Amino acid sequence: MEFNPREITLIYNFDKQGDREAVAYAKQIAQHVNEIDISKNPLTESQLAQLVTKLGVSMEKLIDVKSDVYKEEYEGKNMEDAEWLGVLKRNPNLMKTPIGILGEKSIIADLPSHILSLDDGQGFDQNRKT
Repeated sequence: MEFNPREITLIYNFDKQGDREAVAYAKQIAQHVNEIDISKNPLTESQLAQLVTKLGVSMEKLIDVKSDVYKEEYEGKNMEDAEWLGVLKRNPNLMKTPIGILGEKSIIADLPSHILSLDDGQGFDQNRKT
C-alpha cells in the first residue's frame, strides 16, 4: 500500500454510517482522496502490518473492542500480532475505522469529524494544486 503525501488515504467501512461521513470530511480538506473500503476490499496481512507501522500503534489498537464479534469471540483472549493480522484479514469488520493518512499525519478517528485533524490548517481550495 502506497501513501501519497499529497492525498488523503482513507481506510473505511462503507457499511458504517460514521465512516461514510468521514469520506465527506476528507473530501473537504483534500482534492485527492484514496478511498479504501474494507467492506469490499479487505486489507492483506502485509497491508495491515504496514498500516500498523504507519500509525505507530500496536496491532491491538486496530481492533474494534466494541463490536459484537469481538465481544463474542475474542474478548479476554491474549493473542499475538500475527494472530490478530489473520483475524482482521478474515473479518475486516473487526477493524476500527475510519483511518486517515496524509503525509506524516495519521489517525484512527473516534468520530468522523476527527479526520479534519489531518488538515494542515489551509483547508482544501479548488485553486490550490494539491
